[in-house]
Amino acid sequence: MLCELDLPLGIVTSINASVRYLGEVIGMASHAGTTPMDRRRDAACAVAELALYAEQRAAADGDSVATIGMLLVPNGSINVVPGRCSFSLDLRAPSDAQRDALAQDVLAKLAEICERRGVRHTLEETMRAAAAPSAPAWQARWEAAVAALGVPLHLLSSGAGHDAMKLHEVMPQAMLFVRGQNSGISHNPLESTTSDDMDLCVRAFAHLLEQLAAEHPN
Repeated sequence: MLCELDLPLGIVTSINASVRYLGEVIGMASHAGTTPMDRRRDAACAVAELALYAEQRAAADGDSVATIGMLLVPNGSINVVPGRCSFSLDLRAPSDAQRDALAQDVLAKLAEICERRGVRHTLEETMRAAAAPSAPAWQARWEAAVAALGVPLHLLSSGAGHDAMKLHEVMPQAMLFVRGQNSGISHNPLESTTSDDMDLCVRAFAHLLEQLAAEHPN
């Protein structure tokens, strides 16, 4: 987003809520050449259908995201209808309520898909994190620091989790984002940031520390 707006810095207002699952769909392995399409219990197709639904359902919110980042057919073969398919499910949204509504719909769809296709599933919740709003006083300090550099203020939520999600439970947290190159891509070798943008970030941090020292001279 910062790339699209041509802005070097962004002030984080909140870290999105998230929930993760690991699941498996169990169907029936059978011969790919002799099993008619209407008699198949294809576990991989069930998960593929779930992935497409999750994509569409998250997009309907505008700012939710859903990802099946792992999809595996154990001992799969080119001439065998998949009898098992394991998968991960990562759901995120700006608020706990929006995340929960997304999860409820996606899990209900999983149950419906499995019943219709004659397969069964298991699902384990492996992580749940509440939304973590930035502490207002610390967010204001970041805003003052960015404004002091003459950089336009831009507020945004964080789709990524960050350690601050856990620190938020015991202390105030607020973050400053730096523009990434290559359309802001991350978790990819193309991820990078310019030295000029990093310099602005360091200067903003120095300003925040100076501001804090002035507030608490002793």
